[in-house]
Amino acid sequence: MAHPSPAEAPLEPAGSLLAASFFESLPWPAWFGILNVTPDSFSDGGFYFPQGSASVSRAQALVAAGAHVIDVGGVSTRPGSKDIPHAQEWARVRPVLEALRAALPGVLLSLDTSSPSTLARAAEAGLVDVANDVWAGRKREDGRTTFEVCAEHALPLIVMHMRGEPSTMQLGAQSLASEPQTASESWYTDCVAEVCAFLSERAAAARSQGVQSIAIDPGIGFGKQLSDNLALLSRDGMEALVALGYPVLIGLSRKRFLAELEATRPSPRVQIAAEATARDAVSKAWEARSVAFGARIVRSHRAPGEVAPDPEAFDTEKGHL
Repeated sequence: MAHPSPAEAPLEPAGSLLAASFFESLPWPAWFGILNVTPDSFSDGGFYFPQGSASVSRAQALVAAGAHVIDVGGVSTRPGSKDIPHAQEWARVRPVLEALRAALPGVLLSLDTSSPSTLARAAEAGLVDVANDVWAGRKREDGRTTFEVCAEHALPLIVMHMRGEPSTMQLGAQSLASEPQTASESWYTDCVAEVCAFLSERAAAARSQGVQSIAIDPGIGFGKQLSDNLALLSRDGMEALVALGYPVLIGLSRKRFLAELEATRPSPRVQIAAEATARDAVSKAWEARSVAFGARIVRSHRAPGEVAPDPEAFDTEKGHL
């Protein structure tokens, strides 16, 4: 597989972007800085929970280093995680959103939630500017979905692909990865085509409900094997996503596939393979490559001014893909 330089010009979308006025108004690339206010997120669980001044300080640091949007999440979606009641989620995110509005009044806030109830409460309080839904509008609470909440409050929406749900999404992939692969055993006959079909359908459903600004996220690491993640992040994969006509968000920061990829090197760097927080530099290299291939939005634990890309991320002489 060839790996062009991240410095290459971004691919242009095929045709005009659909319902993307909000996302088009952001810089290219737009950086969404991750702020998890959970006790159990995969790489930073507990760092900013219970909520306090640390959350605001971290958001301020992200903005100072180049983040355009702060993406606040109150429910872990790491592999194996369990959902929580929306009242508990709201209790986690509300004080943080309020504190961020006060401390960073000119900064856009994204809410990483799949709960229509949580999203509605945040919207009614004026505490959210963008909705980021990893379930892509498939949850219904009190008779409504996040699509309907976004339409009612004119919120831009990000829809993501996920096979299964967080508690079970990687079980099949892990069991398959330990056995010889055949087309019939794989979760996907054609991962890129199936992810694109899902995102196209979900975006169209959101538009039919009245959502005006939509971006799509292929869900790197959400119910996917290493080969699936690499296919989606390849030039061909990114070109297929861009061709759907919606701004593409890539969220690969610190993901496990980076550790799995590191293990394929003749001399793996142990820290990168073992520690999620040690993957920031290699994440930055993959993020830059995604932007070169057409991604408009990058969701990351580190803003671009905080960490330089790993110069060895695509070093084929050392056996790395």
